[in-house]
Amino acid sequence: MKEYAVDDIKNVLRPRLGDDVPLLLFRILRIIGMRSILGETSGATLYMMGKRVGNMLPATTMEQFAETIRDLKIGIPQVEVIDEDHITVKLYECITCAGFSYTGEMFCDMESGIIAGMLENVHGKKAKSTQTKSWSLGYKFCEFEVFLY
Repeated sequence: MKEYAVDDIKNVLRPRLGDDVPLLLFRILRIIGMRSILGETSGATLYMMGKRVGNMLPATTMEQFAETIRDLKIGIPQVEVIDEDHITVKLYECITCAGFSYTGEMFCDMESGIIAGMLENVHGKKAKSTQTKSWSLGYKFCEFEVFLY
């Protein structure tokens, strides 16, 4: 199977429809479609997919990290550096779950992976990100604890 890079797929030629798609379609594919196909493994699979995507995105500074998250409309990041190996990222207007009612489940494995992958690029270390808060648990943001090693 051929491997693709961002440069291979970035050109969009849709003169009437443009390059935006409804968020509802994304959520149907992401939450209903992926979960129904992958079942219990959907979280780990989406995290690894997100991490690979994050590694492909061009961010080498924390400013570029935040700018890329905003530009791709993944969400609005608020970053807190706890220490050199611990970062907390709050993500407002999260692409996957902003506006959800309480479900008792967290869904943002892909975003967690993207954050980890991008922070690996920025810091030159491996990263592990874990979602700790979510709209679907009653918060108005998602939160990710990231540890670098």
